Amino acid sequence: MKAAFVYNFIKFVEWPAGRNAGEDTLRLCVLGDVPAMAPFADLDGKMVKGKRLTVSTMMDPQTAGACHVLFVSSSLSRRINEVLDVVKGRPTLTVGDTEGYARRGIMINMYLDNKRVRFEINAKTARTAGLRVSTKLMSLAGTVHGGDEAEE
Repeated sequence: MKAAFVYNFIKFVEWPAGRNAGEDTLRLCVLGDVPAMAPFADLDGKMVKGKRLTVSTMMDPQTAGACHVLFVSSSLSRRINEVLDVVKGRPTLTVGDTEGYARRGIMINMYLDNKRVRFEINAKTARTAGLRVSTKLMSLAGTVHGGDEAEE
């Protein structure tokens, strides 16, 4: 289910002009150990926003800078500041599934609420990276941190 959410999040985010210009792929990187990797692998080759999604796994946060979308697993919880430092200032959509990740700087964080997957958005971090999160996605979020300047 997490992979499906990530795929749909991508549909509601705009990257700055020129970030993907001339590229026909969008790189989704899965950082750390993910128990159910198969759903992410199933996204490889799918089309989203007119680009082919390529999915790769990585264990070293230092390699995350080349990703358009970075899913950060809970196994990197103790190294989250290092991960965020690598992508700081880059238009990389960061997504996680660990309590506290959005408050720490992950842009979209999923969590369970009464057995339902919900998500929270750190709009300030997204804006700082030059990403535009649609108001539609923000309206579906359980919580929006720093969302006073949300964009359509």
